[in-house]
Formats: sequence, structure tokens, C-alpha cells
Amino acid sequence: MGSGSFAARLAVFIILATFLAALAAVTLWTREQSRRLDDAVTSQAGFVLSEAKAALEVQLNLGLALADLPQVDGLLNRARVALPTIQSVAVLDESGMVLFSTNAVEVGESLPQNPAFSSGASPGAVWSDDVAGERVYGVGLTTSFDTSAGAVLLRVPVGAMTERVRHYALTLGIGALAVGAPLAFAAWLCGLWLIRAPRRALSEVAEALEGLEAGRPVEEAGNAAVAGSSLGLPVPGFLAAVRRRFGVLEGAEREVSRLDELA
Repeated sequence: MGSGSFAARLAVFIILATFLAALAAVTLWTREQSRRLDDAVTSQAGFVLSEAKAALEVQLNLGLALADLPQVDGLLNRARVALPTIQSVAVLDESGMVLFSTNAVEVGESLPQNPAFSSGASPGAVWSDDVAGERVYGVGLTTSFDTSAGAVLLRVPVGAMTERVRHYALTLGIGALAVGAPLAFAAWLCGLWLIRAPRRALSEVAEALEGLEAGRPVEEAGNAAVAGSSLGLPVPGFLAAVRRRFGVLEGAEREVSRLDELA
């Protein structure tokens, strides 16, 4: 194998190793970032819903019906501003119909499959569910008599979170490439420098073995023996055994020639 071939193979190996290491690091860090982002959004959504729940229940405890509560739209708009990724904030009655929403199109819609009413969720607990590409957070509303009065829903597009994760992964990948390329090049140079002595020794051993039949000088065989010893290879014994075999073959050839002359 020539020097150029070895250098090319070493370069391919280092590039693949660097790529796989960078890919593994980017994947692990991206997953961790995705988990942290999800936890942060969930925590913020829970805070926003808790604030809205407290403000609405204060008015409910005054004896007002949920549909007749004043200034609900302003309350929902303030809640929506608190978390920029929110798509809409809505108030539902016990049947799952939207009474108030920051998105006017949703008002009057009925959500019979709302987990707040279908899964037995605790009225005071914040729950979440993925519905049609959206992350829906909600919390139940209760009256002073501990009866259910409805729920507050908060919708966040899943794409809003995944886009941030993709941007983070892209930025991390570019950074890994910027760091990995110089390191891979440095590793390639170091590999060539470290392997130069063993390669030279192997070349001497290979040349000596190839020159046995041609009867190369003993000095070259001695150099090959020294080189092989530096690599921990039993070159002297191997060379002696090969020479003995060549001697046996030469003797056999001479005997065959003599027999042919006598015949």
C-alpha cells in the first residue's frame, strides 16, 4: 500500500469518526434542548393559566355566570401577550363551547373531546394534550361551591417549538463543523507523523522478505531484522527459516539436475 493510499484512508477514517462524533453530540444536545424548551413552555403556560384562572374565579365567586363575566377579553389578551408563542387563549363553558377567545373565529365552537371534561382531569390541575399539530394546555374553573364552571384553554403551535429546536440543531451543527474540521485535519497530520517510523520499518521488512529469493546482502536482512524487532515481530527467526527452505529447494534442484544428466 503506497503512502498516498494510506494517507487517503487515514483521512477518510478520521473524517468519518469526526462526523459520527459530531452527529452524536448534536443529537444528544438537541434532545436535551428540546426537553428543556418543552419544560419551559409548559411552566410558562401553567403560570399564565393559573393567573387567568384566579382572576376569573374571583368574578365567578361574586355570583356572576361565566358567559356574563366582564372584561374577559382584556384578561385573555394580556395572558396571550405573556407568552409570545401562544396562538390563542379561550374560555369554555361546561359543555366545551368557546365563550371567549383571543381568536374571534373560535368563539361559538364546541370542543366535546376536551380532556378537561372527558378524561376526568382535576379542575385545579393544568393538563396538556397534542391535538392536530397544536399543544393544548388547559385548567378547569370552579365556583366557590367546588362545582365545575368551565375551563381556560391555551393553544401553542407545535411548530413554534420545533422551529426553535431545528434552529438550535443547525447552529450547533455549524459550530461542530467549524470545530471538527480543524481538529480532524490536526488528527490526520498527527496520525501521519506517528505512523512514519512503523511504516518505514514495515517497508524495510517487506523489502527484505521480497529480496530473499534474489539473494540480497546480509546487511539488508540485518536492517530488516532490526526494524522487525522494533515492531515486536520475529523477523530474524522467520528470515532464517526461509533461508533454510531456499537452501533445501536449491539442493533438491541440483539433485534433480544431476539425475537428469545421468539418465
